[in-house]
Amino acid sequence: MTPWPWAVVVPQKDLRLAKSRMELDGRDRRRVARALLRDTVTAARATPGVCEVIVVLDRARDLAAIQDLGVHHVLAPGSGLNEALALGERAARAVRPRCGVAALPADLPLIEPAVLGHALALARTRDRTFVADADHRGTTLLTAAPGHSLHSAYGIGSRDAHRRTGAFELTGPRFAPLRLDVDHLDHLLLVAPIAHHANLSEALARLDPSTFGHSPSAPPCLGAHR
Repeated sequence: MTPWPWAVVVPQKDLRLAKSRMELDGRDRRRVARALLRDTVTAARATPGVCEVIVVLDRARDLAAIQDLGVHHVLAPGSGLNEALALGERAARAVRPRCGVAALPADLPLIEPAVLGHALALARTRDRTFVADADHRGTTLLTAAPGHSLHSAYGIGSRDAHRRTGAFELTGPRFAPLRLDVDHLDHLLLVAPIAHHANLSEALARLDPSTFGHSPSAPPCLGAHR
């Protein structure tokens, strides 16, 4: 029996507001957010078993950031993250009714198709699964098999929230690249020396060199990745 395919839903808030916790000027923040989105979507498209990528956008003008990547999009202006994912999930199931659905944040600088593919292959053994973030409090990847809903509960403490809803946690050092999302400048400084995705590398090269004036401590998952 052929394994069923995945549709990956990537939510992206208004790029003018994205990465607001980074201590960068507005233009640099938008440039970094756009680069992370493009690299994440590109990796998802190249992942074995993925048949569709749907980006849920907060603002129509941000479509220009992904228009050349060959993905579908849904507009959800003013929606919260969980509402945006619900809209993306419905769109995915409308296009691919027999697919599984995976929610993926747009800010995973270390994401690799092989790692995501491994996670999605394991996710086929459960109705719903998730991967926790580097702090073990949040969630990065969340999946639902055909016939099941994501029941996304992103927000503060989403790791525990997803466990309470019955989702199975995927663990192990191999998932390290999926666990590091980028919210703060310290996170960005950590990945800068090992960033190799084209868009992020270009965005980092355009930052003021003084941005890299200190070296924060690496979270456990980054050390494992190295």
